[in-house]
Amino acid sequence: MEYGFSILMFIFSGAILLYALLLAWTKDVNLIRRHYAAKMKDEKKYAVQFAKLLAVVAAAPALAGIVGMFTENFIFIIIVFVLALICTIKAGLPLMKDVTD
Repeated sequence: MEYGFSILMFIFSGAILLYALLLAWTKDVNLIRRHYAAKMKDEKKYAVQFAKLLAVVAAAPALAGIVGMFTENFIFIIIVFVLALICTIKAGLPLMKDVTD
């Protein structure tokens, strides 16, 4: 099971992308857990923007999966995953600025 981590990360990334696609397609805020706690001006726009944020965040496990295919150093893979997750969240946060109060 040499590529088990990479396969798992690709599945996880794909699941996040499928959820983001479903959320963007239906534009239903009820699919977001604790949506009632968010302050939003437009519910449909909020659902689409949240789906975009999820799609950006899904890049982190995909990148970790790609790195995991080329190296067996697990510490390096985890460092890449954590740094990619931090960077994607920072890059995705401006997506949510126009839909919240």
